[in-house]
Amino acid sequence: MDNENVELLKKKKKAKKRKILIVIIICLIVAAGIGLYFYFFNNKQTNIETRKKEVKSEYEMSGNQLSEFDLAFLKLENQNKNKVYSPLSIKYALEMLSEGADKDTKAQIDAVIGKYAARKYQNSSNMSFANALFVKDSYKDNINKEYTSKLKTKYDAEVINDSFKTATNVNKWVKNKTLGLIDSLYSDADDLSDLDFMLINALAIDMNWVKNIQADTKHFNDQYSIHYDHEDYSAYIPVLGETDYGTIKFNNKTMNAKAVEFGATLNNYDIVKELGEDTIRKTVKNEYNKWVAQKECGEDYDYEDADVYLDKYMKEINANYGQVATSTDFYEYHNEDLKVFAKDLKQYNGVTLQYVGIMPIKETLKTYIENLKAEDLTETIGNLKQIKSENYASGKIIQIKGSTPVFQYNDDLDLMNDLKKIGIKDVFDSQKANLSKITTDKKAFISDAKHKATIEFSNEGIKAAAVTAMGGRGAAGCVFDYLYDVPVETIDLTFENPYMYLIRDKETGEIWFTGTVYEPTVNTNKDATILNK
Repeated sequence: MDNENVELLKKKKKAKKRKILIVIIICLIVAAGIGLYFYFFNNKQTNIETRKKEVKSEYEMSGNQLSEFDLAFLKLENQNKNKVYSPLSIKYALEMLSEGADKDTKAQIDAVIGKYAARKYQNSSNMSFANALFVKDSYKDNINKEYTSKLKTKYDAEVINDSFKTATNVNKWVKNKTLGLIDSLYSDADDLSDLDFMLINALAIDMNWVKNIQADTKHFNDQYSIHYDHEDYSAYIPVLGETDYGTIKFNNKTMNAKAVEFGATLNNYDIVKELGEDTIRKTVKNEYNKWVAQKECGEDYDYEDADVYLDKYMKEINANYGQVATSTDFYEYHNEDLKVFAKDLKQYNGVTLQYVGIMPIKETLKTYIENLKAEDLTETIGNLKQIKSENYASGKIIQIKGSTPVFQYNDDLDLMNDLKKIGIKDVFDSQKANLSKITTDKKAFISDAKHKATIEFSNEGIKAAAVTAMGGRGAAGCVFDYLYDVPVETIDLTFENPYMYLIRDKETGEIWFTGTVYEPTVNTNKDATILNK
């Protein structure tokens, strides 16, 4: 091989080695890049997980069911006065806020949110859910597009630009999204000029009961009037007119309250089995023969043969056993400490909401709330009984009677201070807040949190709304009857003292509204809930 070919071969070998070296270097660089990526990614994830582990909250939600969070605001604002708020609305606002927070700010929010996941609901004329991000015109370039895109996709939120010179547009949106139940979020006197954005959730319900609590003039055939043949028992609730609500003495008889009545009777007394048919026939026959002998209906009256009369009597008295009569559909639970009354609203958009009223007997409502745990309340709700014979004691007639006030009022929470007390603090601190996923403005923080709500509880149903922004026997002729005294157990479910209530999703246990009634009132003023900057 000549020298020229040798040199050419050497050059080829060197070129090949260089290529191999370059490939190796590239591979090392790529490997290093991948390693660094996973290092920083894992480190970031580790930091996030570490923060989650470090930040613990006694109010952490394990899902959508009843939790300590739902009761937190009752406890924090336990002031012996009417209270209403929507845990669901606050949760929606916190979830949206969490999407825009980072680091310790997010960790504090997520420590409370836990495994909660907001459920999407379908809007209708009876149920409204809405989310929005209102952004000041001069601030819109600071809002991250990824955040607004997530709000739109995940929460069906509207992103609305506004001058914030007046509250007109915000209030119009609130009124529209709360079925007109909340007229406004801000008054004309409120100054919005310092706000750059508002993160708002609004929800409202306008729902009827499956059946009115008390029969009214439009539902006269639903009147509750019970009489058992030949047994000395009767029960009656009058028809409710347009204005003639009954009244009860409320709060240790310190005030009169308009109220609706409800009741039920379960005939669990098998009188024929208890007394024996032969004994009944003998007793009634003797009394019937005495009546006939006295000619109570006159000499010419066609008196029925005693045995014929007794056959009908036995058939009728036998028919009493097992009868269940209710004035309306409801559930109840009672013991020496509590009265609980629950009633379903009609199903709307596949959702059935249930009202649950709970009145402590031995202790004040304030003390009851102070000591109340979510698990105890869940157990109480689980003890609710349908009005069925098998759910009650045998050998007696069970009579359930009660009244519950009708009421309408508005309320608001000191939400910012309440959230601070349950551990969500940094988001309200201008020096610590991290809202980097919402805005490029590093100094952004939540300067206020408001929650205003309204509720109306009536014979026909419930209307409620909240906005959270981070910003009711006649006898004739001559007859004989022999009435037996029967054992009766009366269950009094009258709500005559302060009580708390929940409005919950029967399927998931999600709490939509909760509150207290200390003074049943009728109030036509309506208000609105908010987190903002």
